[in-house]
Amino acid sequence: MKLLKNSVVNAIFIGLISAVYSFLFIFISNHIEFLSLLSQSKTLNSKFWNGWSNFIRAGNMKYIGYLIISLTIIIFLLIFLGDRKKYDEYQISILSKSLVLGAILSIIFMPIIMVMFLSDPNYSIETVALLAAGQWLSVLVSYLLYLLRY
Repeated sequence: MKLLKNSVVNAIFIGLISAVYSFLFIFISNHIEFLSLLSQSKTLNSKFWNGWSNFIRAGNMKYIGYLIISLTIIIFLLIFLGDRKKYDEYQISILSKSLVLGAILSIIFMPIIMVMFLSDPNYSIETVALLAAGQWLSVLVSYLLYLLRY
């Protein structure tokens, strides 16, 4: 956990993962083969899932990618234009607990996703896209709130 003391290391980690997610969301937003894997519109009696599927089908995942890039730039500006101090033990404890919680949630989601793919593949792509977008956006927003608070 010594790496967590340095705010620049945190910024590099956030930047690398954000680059992967934003590239993925922007790349798949209008990719023909990806769009062909989506469930057909209105096949489920759920306004939320039909709306989310239409959101993806319309190529709007790129906006989530742009949002990730924007939040990452704001985080970079706060870290690099701020005082770039080393975090104390209390702040490291908060960061390490949030990392452990994120890792545990990611580990729990993997078997759930596998069971979902094997049992009923309908809306699986949409569900995984929602989990990935929600998970990383929540990490970025929580880290941004963390930076604004401390």
